[in-house]
Amino acid sequence: MKEIVLKTELHRFESCREFAEEFSLGRGDFILTIRPIYEKYFAPLGLPLKSLFVEDFGGGEPTDVMTDKIIEAVMALGFERLIAVGGGTIVDIAKIVAASGGKTTDELYAAPSDIRREAGFIIVPTTCGTGSEVTNLVVVDQTRRGTKAGFGTADMYADDAVLIPELLKTLPRDRGTTSSIDAFIHGIESYLSPKATRDSQMFSREAMRLILNGYLRIEKEGCGP
Repeated sequence: MKEIVLKTELHRFESCREFAEEFSLGRGDFILTIRPIYEKYFAPLGLPLKSLFVEDFGGGEPTDVMTDKIIEAVMALGFERLIAVGGGTIVDIAKIVAASGGKTTDELYAAPSDIRREAGFIIVPTTCGTGSEVTNLVVVDQTRRGTKAGFGTADMYADDAVLIPELLKTLPRDRGTTSSIDAFIHGIESYLSPKATRDSQMFSREAMRLILNGYLRIEKEGCGP
């Protein structure tokens, strides 16, 4: 019986500079993120990266209209490796863009078995919660069809997921609170899942323990400035 399958390699660096050096970020790399993150953490590195900011195409959860516009914009610039830096919306959009090959969202949903990702793909999460950085699932609001559905294929897994604590230092307190609660709920769900294994339950218990201890520390010491 399989215990745990992790198709994405998991890395950790203390800073974006360490990440950039280890992964040799440069020409051919494309960062999909939001402007504040790029300007604070990546622009100062002076790397010849291409970039696109999701907020320029809309807000909220991903829609087919939004993702199609981003696919078109990214494909026009071209990339050899796509790097998603952000929360759930950015990660979901990046999975679609990385595997799209220029196809629209509707076309990808219609024939997921035809998806073949050719470029490199890295996900750098900036919140805690679903663990989406190591899954291949996305959910998009298909406004033209009046439905909201998820899908995923093997080619939508990222090659690498990178955890960078530095990116959490400027996370708004409300986002940090809600995403930590989200992560705690996922720990409960994964522990109680009919498909849970001894190993997965070990990680679930540890995740819940760490989060609860964090809450107790906040109660004792406060949240800081």
